[in-house]
Amino acid sequence: MKNSLRFEHLLECELLKDMSEDDRIDFLDSCSLRSFSKPTLILAQGEPANGMTLIAEGVVEVSCIGPEGHQSIINHAGPGETLGEIEAIGERMCAASCVAFPGAVTLFCATPLLFGQLRSTVFVRNLLAIQSDRISRDNMFKMVDQFYTVGQRLCKYLHRMSTSTATLTLSQAHLAEIVGCSRQTVNKELGQLRDKELIAINKRKIRVLNREALGALAADMSLDRAGAPRH
Repeated sequence: MKNSLRFEHLLECELLKDMSEDDRIDFLDSCSLRSFSKPTLILAQGEPANGMTLIAEGVVEVSCIGPEGHQSIINHAGPGETLGEIEAIGERMCAASCVAFPGAVTLFCATPLLFGQLRSTVFVRNLLAIQSDRISRDNMFKMVDQFYTVGQRLCKYLHRMSTSTATLTLSQAHLAEIVGCSRQTVNKELGQLRDKELIAINKRKIRVLNREALGALAADMSLDRAGAPRH
């Protein structure tokens, strides 16, 4: 099945906004399909990108390692989001590593094909708009990390990661790393969300039962004292 038929939702993604229907279909069908059944490194920090990755289904974790060896998780990208396009166009090494989670499906646009798309001013505009949105998102999560309580941060990240799928495959230890707290603290917070029937927990999987309520809790500054230190 052609990519444009299998992933019709991508015809409305930001990357292809305002392009003609034929151009959108041609672009999607020209990309290479990649599916992942286990965690797979698709972009490596310090290595070339060789093209742009467009996420069709699932989640891709973006992280980077600092000079002292500390890993920082930057984003959990979902359907419609792109990865590696700036490095591919600018001939730069990847600024971060990207790991596709089990169940993720991506479309890969090789660098020569990507350069061909740059002849379209609409496509270029869309790429720049995506970068602007990325900066705004990073700024927002920086404020979340600095000023939100552990409970709010947990709700915010669960809400973000469940955009495309209600079932998240990750360990509680990994989630604690994402949120920035101890495993004991995240277990306690998860237990409270489970008791409220907002999530279900099963081994290495967390199923979001009420995404809207998670978003409301994340925004509720009365959940705990805003600006509380990270535990």
